[in-house]
Amino acid sequence: MKTTLSLPSAWLEHDKNVKPYLWSHRVLSMGRTFLTLGLLVWFVVSLRAFQLEDYLEKNLQYTFLVWLAYFGIISAVLEMATFLFSISHHWIERSYELSKQSYAGWFWDKVKGWILGAILGTVFLGILYLCVAHLEGNWWIVTAILFVAVSIVLAQLAPVILIPIFFKLEPMESGPLKERLLKMCERFGVEVREVYHLGMGEKTEKGNAAFVGLGKTKRIMIGDTLYKKFSPEEVEAVFAHELGHQVHNDLWKGIVLSSAFLFLIFYIVQGALEQYLNPYFQTGMIHPFGVLCFFVLFSIVQIPVGLVQTLFSRWRERLADRFAFERIGSGEKLADSLERLTYQNRGLFRPNPIVEFFTYSHPAPWRRILKLRGVKA
Repeated sequence: MKTTLSLPSAWLEHDKNVKPYLWSHRVLSMGRTFLTLGLLVWFVVSLRAFQLEDYLEKNLQYTFLVWLAYFGIISAVLEMATFLFSISHHWIERSYELSKQSYAGWFWDKVKGWILGAILGTVFLGILYLCVAHLEGNWWIVTAILFVAVSIVLAQLAPVILIPIFFKLEPMESGPLKERLLKMCERFGVEVREVYHLGMGEKTEKGNAAFVGLGKTKRIMIGDTLYKKFSPEEVEAVFAHELGHQVHNDLWKGIVLSSAFLFLIFYIVQGALEQYLNPYFQTGMIHPFGVLCFFVLFSIVQIPVGLVQTLFSRWRERLADRFAFERIGSGEKLADSLERLTYQNRGLFRPNPIVEFFTYSHPAPWRRILKLRGVKA
C-alpha cells in the first residue's frame, strides 16, 4: 500500500479554476441569508409584525386563516426581496455552462416550487395549528409525531409525485446494465420495482444517481447525465455505493436520528417560548407572532443539530464507499466515477477543511478517491 500523499496536479488546477464559481454561489447565499435576517429583525423592531397580526385578526374571521395570511404575506415579501439572489444563482450556472435552462424554464420551475411549498406549508402549518389549538401543553409532542409521519409519507410519494413535477422519469430500457443492477439488488435482499432514467440532461450538465422512495415506491434513479457519459462499469460502481446505503438501512437510520433531534428541538424551543419569549412579547403560540418566534428560534437551535447530522451523514457515506469496495469489488471504478463527477459537477477535490467539517454531507472527494484507491491520506 502506498503511504505518500500527492494530489494530482490536474486536481489542484481544477480546484483553482472552480473556486470563483463556488465563491460566487457562497457570497450570494450569505447575502440572501443576511437580507432575510435583516428583514425579519426590522419586521419585529419596527412593530410591523404586531401591526400585521392586529390587522389580520380584525379582518379575518377564523384564526387559521389569520395564520395562513400572516405567513403567506411574510413568505411572499421575503421571496420578492431575495429574488435577485435566486436569479443570480441561475445566471452563474448558465455562465459556467452547467445549466441548460432558459430563464423562462427556470422561472417555471420556481413557480412550481412556490406552489408545492405553499401546499406543503399549509399542511404543516395546519398540523401545528390544530395541535396548538386543542392540546394545550402537549401540543409540541403530538406536532413532532405528526411532522415525522408526514415526512415519511412525503418520502414515499417523492418518486411517484414530487420528483416528476420537476424532472422526467422514464424506465431504463432492458439490457445488460439494467439486469446487473437489479440482480445486485436481489443479491443483497433489496427489493426494487424498476430502474429509471432521471431526465437531468434537459436542465443541467451535473450528474447524480440515487435510491428514492420507501417500500413499494422504492426506485433506482440514474441521471441521464451520468448514464450517457459514463461507462456501464462506472454507472454500476456509483450504484453500488447507493446500494450500500440501502443494505445498511441508512434512510431509516437517518429518519430515526432526525426524528429524535426534532423532538429535542421542539422541547427546547417550547420551553424557551414559555419561559422567556412569550412573556417578554406578551404573545402565545395561538397568535401568528408567537408562531413566528417559534420558527425563528427553531431555526437557531437547529444549527448545532445540523452539524451533528452532517457528521452522521459523512460517516454513513464512508461506510457506503466501503461496501462498494469490499462487497461489490467496485472500489477502483467508483474512484474513477467520483473523480469524473467532481470535474463534471464543478466540485472541489480538496475544499477548505473548516468548510468541509461544517457543511459537507460527504467526505471531500480527495479523501474518498484516495481511500478507494488504497492510498493512505
